[in-house]
Amino acid sequence: MPKFNQKRIISGTMRLITMVCMLCMCQFITAQTKNFQGVVKDSKGNTLPGVTILETGTTNGVSTDVDGHFDIKMNPGNTLTVSYIGYVTRTIQTNANTTSLNIILEEDVFLLDDVVVVGYGSMKKGEVTSAITSVKKDNFLAGMVKSPEQLLQGKVAGLQLSNYTGDPVLGLEMTIRGVNSLSGNTSPLIVIDGIPGGSMTAISSEDIESIDVLKDGSAAAIYGTRGTNGVIVITTNRAKATKMSLEYNASVSFETISKHADMLTANDYRRLKDDPDFPGIQDEGTTTDWVDAISRTAVSQNHFLSLKGGNAQSNYVASIDYRKREGVINKTDRESITAKIGLNHNMFNDKLRFQLNINDSYVTQQRAWYAAYLNALLENPTRPIYDENGNYTEYKVNLKPYNPVAMINEEYDKEGYNQLMMSGKMTISPIEGLNLSVMGALQRFDRMENKSNTFKHMSTVVNGDYGNVWNWADNTLQKTLELVGDYTKSFGVHNMGVMAGYSYQDDDDKGIYQWAKDFPTDMFGPWNIGSMNDMKDNKAAMTSYRNTHKLISFFGRVTYNYDEKYMFMASLRREGSSRFGDNHKWGWFPAVSAGWRLSKENFLRDVKWLDDLKFRVGYGVTGNEVNANLLSMYLLGYGGYAYINGKWTQGAAPYQNPNPDLKWETKSELNLGLDFSFLKNRLSGSIDVYHRVTSDLLSTYEVPTPPYIVSSMMANVGKIRNRGIELLLSGTAIQTRDLRFDITGTFSYNKNKIVSLSNGLYQKDYWYAGATGSPIQTHTHIVKEGDPVGNFHGFQTHSLTSDGLWMVYGADGEPKLLTDANDGDKRVIGNGIPTTYGSLNLALNYKGFDVSVMFRGAFNFQVLNRQRMHWETTARIGEGNLPSSVLNKPFGSNSYVKGAPAMQSYYVEDGDYVKLDNVNIGYTFNLKNQNVIQRLRLYVAGNNLLTMTGYKGLDPEVSIKGLAPGVEGSGSGELYPTTRQFTIGLNLLF
Repeated sequence: MPKFNQKRIISGTMRLITMVCMLCMCQFITAQTKNFQGVVKDSKGNTLPGVTILETGTTNGVSTDVDGHFDIKMNPGNTLTVSYIGYVTRTIQTNANTTSLNIILEEDVFLLDDVVVVGYGSMKKGEVTSAITSVKKDNFLAGMVKSPEQLLQGKVAGLQLSNYTGDPVLGLEMTIRGVNSLSGNTSPLIVIDGIPGGSMTAISSEDIESIDVLKDGSAAAIYGTRGTNGVIVITTNRAKATKMSLEYNASVSFETISKHADMLTANDYRRLKDDPDFPGIQDEGTTTDWVDAISRTAVSQNHFLSLKGGNAQSNYVASIDYRKREGVINKTDRESITAKIGLNHNMFNDKLRFQLNINDSYVTQQRAWYAAYLNALLENPTRPIYDENGNYTEYKVNLKPYNPVAMINEEYDKEGYNQLMMSGKMTISPIEGLNLSVMGALQRFDRMENKSNTFKHMSTVVNGDYGNVWNWADNTLQKTLELVGDYTKSFGVHNMGVMAGYSYQDDDDKGIYQWAKDFPTDMFGPWNIGSMNDMKDNKAAMTSYRNTHKLISFFGRVTYNYDEKYMFMASLRREGSSRFGDNHKWGWFPAVSAGWRLSKENFLRDVKWLDDLKFRVGYGVTGNEVNANLLSMYLLGYGGYAYINGKWTQGAAPYQNPNPDLKWETKSELNLGLDFSFLKNRLSGSIDVYHRVTSDLLSTYEVPTPPYIVSSMMANVGKIRNRGIELLLSGTAIQTRDLRFDITGTFSYNKNKIVSLSNGLYQKDYWYAGATGSPIQTHTHIVKEGDPVGNFHGFQTHSLTSDGLWMVYGADGEPKLLTDANDGDKRVIGNGIPTTYGSLNLALNYKGFDVSVMFRGAFNFQVLNRQRMHWETTARIGEGNLPSSVLNKPFGSNSYVKGAPAMQSYYVEDGDYVKLDNVNIGYTFNLKNQNVIQRLRLYVAGNNLLTMTGYKGLDPEVSIKGLAPGVEGSGSGELYPTTRQFTIGLNLLF
C-alpha cells in the first residue's frame, strides 16, 4: 500500500474516532441536562410573578412569568434556590425523576428580608445599620388625605406632623427630630423615585407604594448639604412583570368644622346692653350666625384608576387620579388631576435595562382671605348681613370688623399650577453584581395666580381703593443628571458592596408680579390691569426676578456584612454649591455606621423566644444649605426717586455686605439603636437614642460701619443641640385562622437647646421673634443662648384687681400693675414646641372585616391663645364681638377683665392633647367563585374625630415651625378652623 494512502487512512480513522467521541460526549451531556418546569404560589394559592429561580452555586437562573410559571434547564440532582422579596427563601432538591415542581413560598414573618430604600440604593431591613423607618402601603393612614405626607401620621417615631389648618390649599408641617436651624430650611428633603428635591404635590397619594424616612446623620449624609433635616424617600407604583390588572379606588368625604369658637350670642348682647361693664354694646335688632353665613359642609371626592401589566422583558404602569376637595369656608377649594406612566424594558437577558417615569399634575385652587373667618367671629351677632337696600352692611371704619360675607363674595382669588416630573434611567450590568446607570430627570413648575376685588369689597367701601388687582406668574425648572455604579459580591459568609456616583443639579427660578388699584370699573376682574386710572401716587407696582442655583456632588458608599451578624457601612459625599461664599464652595460629608446581630451569637442562639436582636451605632455629618442666592455677595438695593437732569431717576445704595466665608450649616449626629423581635415576631420594635449638634447656624448680625459698608450681615455663628429617644413597638395580641389583632405604638422625646449665638467676631445674646399684632404690638417669643427654641416671652400674670386691671410680676418678683410694667419685667412664660409625641394604632381583622383605630398626642408644650389675648376684655366691646369667656372673673376677682390686652402668661395655655385621629372600618368580599374581580373592599373612615385637651381655643394642634411656634392663628387673621372628616370609599381590583 502506498505510503500516502496509509497516512490518509490513518488520518480519516482518527477523524472518525474523534467525531464518534464528540457525538458520544454530546449525547452524554444532553443526557445529563433536563428541563424543569413548575409554578410558584404563596400559602393562599396565589401565583407569584417575578420569583427568582436559580440553580444553586451557578449563574443559571430564570424568573417566573406573570402566571407564576417557570422553565429552567439544569442538571438533575442539583438544587434550586427560590427567592422572592417578603417570603422565606427555599432550596428545592431535584432528581432525574422530577417532572413538575409545585413550589409554595411562606411569608417571612421576621421581615428581615423586607427591602428598605436608602440613598441611591436599597438593602434588606435586616442589614440596615442606620435609623430608618419604612412604611408600606398597607400601613398608611386610612381615608382621604389632604396631602401625601399625611399618610405617615402617627406611623414614624421622631417624625412630627402638624395638621394645623382645615384649609384645603395647605398641607401639613413636617419636621424630623426637632428644630435644627434658626433661619435656614427646617423641612426634610423629599426624594421621589430617586429624584432629590421633589414635591409631594406632584404625585398622587394613591400611587405611593412605600415611604422610607431617613432620620439620623449616618443615613442622610449621602445627600450632603440637604440632609440635615432628614430625608423622606418615596417609591411610587413601579412597572413590573405581572398579568394585566386594573385598579379603581373611589371615595367621597364630608367635612365640618371640628370645634366652633364660643362667642357672645345675640341674646347675650341684648342681656348686656344696659350693663355698665360693657360700654358701647349695640343691639341692631337681628340674630345672625356669621360663621354659618360663610361656611358649609364640605363635600370632596377622589377617583383613582391604575393599569399595570407586562412580561419580564417589557412592562408598564399607568394611572390617573382626580380629586376635588372643598373647604368648610365658602370659596375655598382645590381640584387636581394627576397622571403617571412608567415603562420598563429589559434586553440581553436583563443585561441592559431602561426605565421611564412621567408624572404630571395640574392643580387649580381657590382662596378666601384668611381674615374672613376672624371677622365672622368678631361681627356683631345682632347685625344683619344686608341692609334694607340689599347692600352689605359695613361700619366703614378700620377699627371694626368687616362684613365677612362681602370679603368672600366680592373677591376673586384663583391659582393654577402645573407640575411635571419626568425621569429616564439606563442601567447596564456587564457582569454579575455590577450595575452602571445614568439617570436624567426634569422637574418643571408653572404657576399663575390672579386676584381682584370689586367695588362692593371693604377695600373700596371702607378704604376707597376702587378695586385692586394682583397677578403673579412663576416658573421653576430643575434639571438633574446622576451617574451611579454599584457592585456587590459574596464570598461564602462575606458580603460586600461598593457604590460611587456623580450628581449635577441645575435650578432656574423666575417670576413676575404686578399690582394696581383705582379702576374705572370692576367688571373685568383681574384681566384688564391696564385700565387703571393712574400709576402715580403708589397706585401700582410691578417686579420680576430670576434666580439660578447649581449643586455638584461626588459620593460613594461601602458596605460589608459577615454572615448578617456583623455589619458595616461608610459613605462620603463631596458637594459644591453656587450659593456659598468663595472660601467655602465645597464641603465634605462623611458617615459611618455598624450593626451587631446578637441573636446570631452562640450565647443567644438557643434562646427560643428570641427571633432577632440587633445593635446599631451610627455617626454622620450633614449640611443645611442657605435658603437664597447671592447672600455671600455685595449687593445694591434700589430706593426712592430723585429729579435729576430733567427726569425722575431711581437711586441705588449698598444693601448687603459681602461674606466670602458664608457656608452651609453643619450637623453632626450620633445615633444608638436596638432592633428586636420576640415570639416568632409576635412582639417587635426598635429603640433609638440620638445626640445631634448643628453648628455654623446662619443669622443676621450687627457689624460696625466702617469697616463694613452696611450695618448688618449674614454669618455662620451659632450652635444648637437636640437630644432625644424614640421607641417603636408592635405586637400581635391575637392570631388565629380567622382573627388577628395587632397593636403598634410610637413614642418620641426631644430636648432642644441653643448652645451659643456668638463667637469672636459676631455677638448676640438674644433676639425677639413673632408678633402679637395690633393693638398690642409686641413680640411673642425670645431666642436666647442657653434656652430652647420656641420660648414665649411676656409678663407673668399675678392677679386681677377689683377694677378689672391686670397685675403682673415685676423683675424684682413683686406684683405691679400691668400699666406700670415694661419689657424689663418680661420673662419666659412657656414653650410652643412639644417635647413628647406618642401614637397608638389598633388593627383588628376577622375574616373579611377589618377595623383600625389610631390615637395620637403631643405633650409638654403651651399654646398662645391669640383670640382670647386680644379680645377677652370688656374694653373692646365697641370694636367687635368678644369670646364668651369675657364673662369670667379671673383669680377670684369680683370684676370682669377691663384692661388693655397684653402678652401675658394668662393666655399661654397648656396645649397637651390626645386625638382620636382615625377610625377605619372595611369589608373585603370573598370573590373566589369568579375570575373577573380579584378584590372588592368597601370602607368608611373618620378623621380628627375627638380631641381630649384642656386648651380653650379651637385646636391645640398648631404650627410648630420657625422661631415663633405654638400660636393659634399665627399671623394677621390666619385662622382657618380644623375639620372633622367622614369618608365612604371602595377599592376595586380586576
